[in-house]
Amino acid sequence: MSRTHRLIATTALTLGTLLAGTAQAQSWQLLPMLNDPTFKLEPTIALTGARVMPAQGSDASAWGVEVHVNCGLLQSPDRRIRTHINLTRSDESGIKTTGFELSPRYTMPLPIAGLSVGVGPSLAAFKVESSGTSQTLTGIGAAAGLNFHSGSFYAGADLRAHATGEKSGVDTDPVTLGVKVGFSF
Repeated sequence: MSRTHRLIATTALTLGTLLAGTAQAQSWQLLPMLNDPTFKLEPTIALTGARVMPAQGSDASAWGVEVHVNCGLLQSPDRRIRTHINLTRSDESGIKTTGFELSPRYTMPLPIAGLSVGVGPSLAAFKVESSGTSQTLTGIGAAAGLNFHSGSFYAGADLRAHATGEKSGVDTDPVTLGVKVGFSF
């Protein structure tokens, strides 16, 4: 089993364990954005920097922007699911990569004021360009993050892994370690 598949399996088991008790105690909300008059997006926007470690090719530095909000499609009884949307770009060693990731995460506060941790699945698309060729790879994976909020200030760190498979000789299966700084509204 590859390191990507081990990470995905571990994250899925962790998320399942965390959510199991909560789901039994109360009911989940479908489309709270439309059905719950108290629903608020509570957006956060952050600039990101990351180290991308693909299964094939050289590691690369990436930069981008992330927006995350309270999930308006499905919400846990304790309202802890936040949807992270991440857009990244890298241009290193003759390979340009643009990544788009969508990751709903169950977020739990930690005992230290302002700190929380979130885990969840992730869907991604990576456009990889090199030597006149261009391939778009889709991936499924897992993401985990540590978040810090103080007033409107936000900072965090993420670990994300995606299994993309192979397309025309291109196979990335990236593991990404990133940091981010931004503001909540």
